[in-house]
Amino acid sequence: MVAVLIACGERVHAQAAGDSPAAAPEKVTARPTPGKARGRYDDYQVPAGTPLAIQLRTSVDSGSGQIDDLVRGTLVEAVSQDGVELIPKGSTLHGKVTDVSHASRQNRTGRLVLVFHVIEHVETRSLATIETRALTFDATLGPKEKLRDVSVPADERMTVTLASPLKVHIPRGR
Repeated sequence: MVAVLIACGERVHAQAAGDSPAAAPEKVTARPTPGKARGRYDDYQVPAGTPLAIQLRTSVDSGSGQIDDLVRGTLVEAVSQDGVELIPKGSTLHGKVTDVSHASRQNRTGRLVLVFHVIEHVETRSLATIETRALTFDATLGPKEKLRDVSVPADERMTVTLASPLKVHIPRGR
């Protein structure tokens, strides 16, 4: 099944081959399609508060991490509604570090905060802007430790929560 992911009335297109990988995705305002095309899709909405089970693909560490470091995760469970798969397992979530505190004499434990802002459909590679709630990781000191940074390895499984709804269009007859 192929889905088109749309968030907040905008469709985000993947960069064309040959574009610079650092270029930001181009946002195009979604417009209603005329005539017959409008009836080709069933519209669904993944509500805010929906949990997304992911596996981190990028390791992050408060000792070496910086704000705006990129992180990626893979959806390990499909998101379905009324028996219809809206976001397939294997889709990629793109995010970043929004806060980092290195362990130091003033702050003995490290801290990391992650958010995800784009989801990439595993089959169509379509991109949609999303907003997740912040995911915070705090280090804890062992009995004899004076300082400790927090480290989150790649392959770590976690749950992120959508902070805003995601609109999904599913082609009819699929």
